[in-house]
Amino acid sequence: MSVDQVWGSQADEAERRRWFDPTFKIMAVKVLPGEHYVSTAGQEMIVTVLGSCVSACIWEPRMKIGGMNHFMLPESNSDGAPVDKSMRYGNHAMEELINDLLRRGARRESLEIKVFGGGNVIAGMSGGGTGPIGDRNAEFVRRYLSEEGLRIAAEDLGGPHPRRIHFFPRIGKVIRLFLKKDVERAVLTRELSYRSKLKDVPVEGDVELFT
Repeated sequence: MSVDQVWGSQADEAERRRWFDPTFKIMAVKVLPGEHYVSTAGQEMIVTVLGSCVSACIWEPRMKIGGMNHFMLPESNSDGAPVDKSMRYGNHAMEELINDLLRRGARRESLEIKVFGGGNVIAGMSGGGTGPIGDRNAEFVRRYLSEEGLRIAAEDLGGPHPRRIHFFPRIGKVIRLFLKKDVERAVLTRELSYRSKLKDVPVEGDVELFT
């Protein structure tokens, strides 16, 4: 699998965000770092590639709709304030996706949640004095869902390899593929770029989780 097959090139990225996937014979939508997407279109697949970032794939079986996010925590140091900002950013990423589903009629108690990613794909990519960034992201998403009383139906977190995630929101199915070494650098480059931008992105207030 080439780098362009994983992420798409810069020049044609806009066109590649939505395409017909010949392998699965279905329309596909790509979710990039810092984004989320909710599908109500029926026959549609949501796709992302994860290194140290994490994604939650959330399905509402009654309405047969679902969504996926893709995020990592900003770098934090050992003092309290940056850690607080880091946690608030993670909360925001999760609550945006959940609230989007609830606004479309999903019931909170019916949500089926599967989480992926949090890999330590490159040695030395740390969370700023708080351990490997992949471990921090995985720990955050587990803790967040536990504190919100939301059950994890399945998880595939940690490890040394990047992942490609295919989520079918009409039926709640997820296919996870481990990627080979030749694409790890592309994943790392994209995530490092995303991570550097997080330093300058404020979390604009708190997002209230609808019930």
